[in-house]
Amino acid sequence: MITPTTSKLSFANAQRLASIFSGIIRSTTLYPPGNPALTRPLNDLHSLITTHLLSANSIRLGLADEILFVEDHLFVTAPPPVEELANIFASRKIDAIIITQGVEADELFQTAKLLSDRNMTTGNIVKAMEEAGITHLLVISSEDTEERLLHEAGNAYQTALESIRTAFIDIEEHRIPSSERLLAATRQFTDIAVQDPLVVACLAMIKDYDNYTFNHSVNVGVIAMALAAHMKLDRQRIEEAGIAGFLHDIGKTMVSKSIINKPGKLSTIEFNEIKKHPEDGVKIVEKMSGLTKQVAEAVLGHHLRYNRKGYPEWAQELDLSDLSQVIAIADCFDACTTLRTYQLPMPPATAINLMQGLAGEFLNPEMVKSFAKMMGKYPPGTLVRLETNEIALVWKANLNNQELPQIRVLFDAEGDLVEKPFTEKLEERQGNGVKIVAVINPLTKGIDVGEYFRQA
Repeated sequence: MITPTTSKLSFANAQRLASIFSGIIRSTTLYPPGNPALTRPLNDLHSLITTHLLSANSIRLGLADEILFVEDHLFVTAPPPVEELANIFASRKIDAIIITQGVEADELFQTAKLLSDRNMTTGNIVKAMEEAGITHLLVISSEDTEERLLHEAGNAYQTALESIRTAFIDIEEHRIPSSERLLAATRQFTDIAVQDPLVVACLAMIKDYDNYTFNHSVNVGVIAMALAAHMKLDRQRIEEAGIAGFLHDIGKTMVSKSIINKPGKLSTIEFNEIKKHPEDGVKIVEKMSGLTKQVAEAVLGHHLRYNRKGYPEWAQELDLSDLSQVIAIADCFDACTTLRTYQLPMPPATAINLMQGLAGEFLNPEMVKSFAKMMGKYPPGTLVRLETNEIALVWKANLNNQELPQIRVLFDAEGDLVEKPFTEKLEERQGNGVKIVAVINPLTKGIDVGEYFRQA
């Protein structure tokens, strides 16, 4: 169930927002675009929303126990237009619509028009919104399939990747990076992570060895959000974990590329240059708009270690938030599971075992424990052989039974590569599931794990 969030939006404005939106949905079936009966209320709605979004990241409206809410306002006894909107949401099985900063009046109109078409399923509405380029409204439905959540997360992943790449280029060209698109992707990830952290976590298996710096930054943000959501942190903390993860290495733009790209061991002088990147990162983050103090602290402290014997040394005694420790875990896992010029990628389970050995000194032991539980006995990206002799990639952990995760079958029982890999839950196969009998090194089968996750 989606629950309303705390907001400064007044009750009167919340009711007005719901009433106008309801009226616009109804009017799209009666009047052509451009008719004053549509444009006037649409402009009023857009003005009301954009005014509120000057001081808030988003507006959420939806159903809580079948009662319409707008932010923290519940309409138990609702006027007819608000009741009509509640009925539209209920009939569509829509839990919430989230409106984010930058929304255009046309996006509101197009969404209202789609909601007015009773012949369209909720899934088709979402697809049509994506095709129309509606990026500032997100529909969350109780009919959401895991595939759709993964698709939405994939879109957010691509947005984050492009935003990080642009941010690095901006810094190199002496411009202050924009945070708008990156924040939008973070909010979308957060909406998905709150519903299912494991869907977000599996995206970290996407690897791009030719663009390691950008790919690594996005993966750290993705893992950090998944872990924060799994630990039941509040929405703001999840968003802060994500944006801090995305930007944790932004300070490396100030380090010579010859050092960053050096394939061999760094000299003491070179490593000392690398060690400056958390401090340089904070200087950049503090110039970017819309980022909190906690984000800057997490960027500063992600190499301080749990025992506070890391770097920068001058920050070892500072009272920083725990977000820096979330970033440290995400950073460690992605670095261990990624191919580099000086290392082969570790299987995910091996990486987690290593992290458990680092707990208490380098990493927060309770967070490592939570991370290991979230990833499961067979973490996403693990290649396994089933007792049927099929070979599959573990797609997602099963928190109720770690022996029976969700898998994607790559090779059939005869050892032939499956033309169209398919995903299934082991616990649903033949009632009691099919057991995993062995873990396989992907390199021995010529499997690029990241490519399968990217394709999905």
